[in-house]
Amino acid sequence: MKKLCSTLFLLCMFVGIATVLGRATLNRTDAGCIQLADFYRLEEDTVDVLFVGSSHVYYSINTCNLYDDYGIASYLLASPAQPVWISYYFLQEALKTQSPRLVVFDVCTLYKKQSDVGAASLPSLISMKPSREKWKAIRAVNQEEKLLDAISAFFSFPYYHTRYDELTRQDYENTKRVRYHGYKPDFQVISSHELKQWANVDRTDFDKREPVSERTELYLRRLIELCRQKNIPLLLVNSPYLNQTEEKQKAYNYVFAIAKEYNIPFLDSNFVKEMQIDFAKDLLEPSHLNYYGSVKYTDYLAKWIKSHCPLPDRRADKRYQSWEEMSRKFEHTELYGRALQAISTASDYRNAVRSLDECVVVFYEKPHGSAAVYEDGKLLFQIQSQPSKTQAYFEHFDLGYSDLAVKGDAKGVSVMVDRKDYTVTERGWNVLVYDKVAKRVIDSAGFEDGKRKEN
Repeated sequence: MKKLCSTLFLLCMFVGIATVLGRATLNRTDAGCIQLADFYRLEEDTVDVLFVGSSHVYYSINTCNLYDDYGIASYLLASPAQPVWISYYFLQEALKTQSPRLVVFDVCTLYKKQSDVGAASLPSLISMKPSREKWKAIRAVNQEEKLLDAISAFFSFPYYHTRYDELTRQDYENTKRVRYHGYKPDFQVISSHELKQWANVDRTDFDKREPVSERTELYLRRLIELCRQKNIPLLLVNSPYLNQTEEKQKAYNYVFAIAKEYNIPFLDSNFVKEMQIDFAKDLLEPSHLNYYGSVKYTDYLAKWIKSHCPLPDRRADKRYQSWEEMSRKFEHTELYGRALQAISTASDYRNAVRSLDECVVVFYEKPHGSAAVYEDGKLLFQIQSQPSKTQAYFEHFDLGYSDLAVKGDAKGVSVMVDRKDYTVTERGWNVLVYDKVAKRVIDSAGFEDGKRKEN
C-alpha cells in the first residue's frame, strides 16, 4: 500500500512539474502558436468565422475591424508557413469547441513541395492539447518516422530544456504579448530596395496550372471533406502580396480548380483592383501586408462574407464582450500611441492628450520642478515652483497594473513608471502618457522651444 501511495505521489509530482514547466516555458511566439494557446480560452460556440492558414492570415486579417465595423466575431488559427496538414488538424481541434458559420482557408503555402516543408511546422503544435488529433498531427509532420521525437513532441518536452536560459518576465506575464484574436498588427513599411526588387514582375499571364504535391492535395481534400461533413461553408482565399511568381500561381490555379470541383468559392486577392492596395505603403515586406494593407483587405473580405453568408451582428451581444474588450485594447495599445508619436509640437500634443480616455498624463519640466498629473482630463496633482530641500515631495499613484511615482527635490523633478524613467529632455517639458487599457506607457515625449525632440 505504501509503495502504491508513493508511486501515485511521484506520478502526481511529475504531472504537476510538467504542467508548471509547460506554462513557464510556453513559447508565446507565432512559431509556438500563441494563437492556438489563446484559442482554448474562448467561450464555446462564439466564433462565427474561423480563419486557418499561415502568417498571411495573422498579418492580413484584422479581427478588430471585422468586429468594430461589421459585428463579425472571428478568430485566426494560424502559424508560420503552416502546411495544409497542420491546418487540417487545427481545424479538427477547433471544431471540438466551436461551431463556425464559415471557415476561411488561405492557400498561400500550398505551392511548396513536400521536401521544402519537412518538420519545420512541428513547433506550431506546442500549444495543442494532448489528444488523438495531436498525435496524428505530429505523425503527419514527423516524416522521418522518429518515434522518440514524436512522443516527446506530444508532451512538448523537447521545447522545455532549450528555453530555460531564454525565459524572461514576459513568459510569466502573458498579457505583455498580445494577439488580437490571432491578429498580429505590424506598422512597418516595405523598404524601397525590396519594393524595387519585385516591381517588374509580370502578373498578367499567370493562367497555367501545375499540380501541388500528392500530400498537399490529400490534406486539402480532407479539409474540404471535413467542412462538408460538418455542414460548414468554406471559402478559399489568397491574400495580397508582392513576391508572387508564376510557380506559385500555377499551384494556386490547380487548387482553385479543386475548389470548383467541390463548388467552393475562392478569392485570389492578388488580382483584385478594387481594394486599391498600394505595395509601397501597404506591405510590411514582400510577403505580408502591414496594418494599413490589412485594413483594406479585411474590409474587402468582410463585404464579401456579409453578402454571401448571413452572420449575426455581435456588437450588442454580451457573450461577445471579449471581442469588444480586445478591440478597445487594440485601439489603446496600437493606435493611441502611434497617433501621439506623430505629433511634433507641444501645443498640438497638449490638445491631443486632453481628449484621451482612460489615460494618465504627466507633464513635468526640467531642470525646474514643475509637474502636473491628470487622469481622464482631471487634475490629480500639481506643483508649480521648483522644490528646495525643505519642499521636497514624493507622490505615488496606483495605476492598477503599474505604479507611478513623481518625486521632487533640490535636484529637480523625476517621474517613473514601475521604476523606469521616461525622461526625454533635460531642458524643457516632458510628457508621459500611461494607458490604463493598454496597461503600459504608450508614449513619452520631450519638447524644447515648443518642438518635439527625438528620443
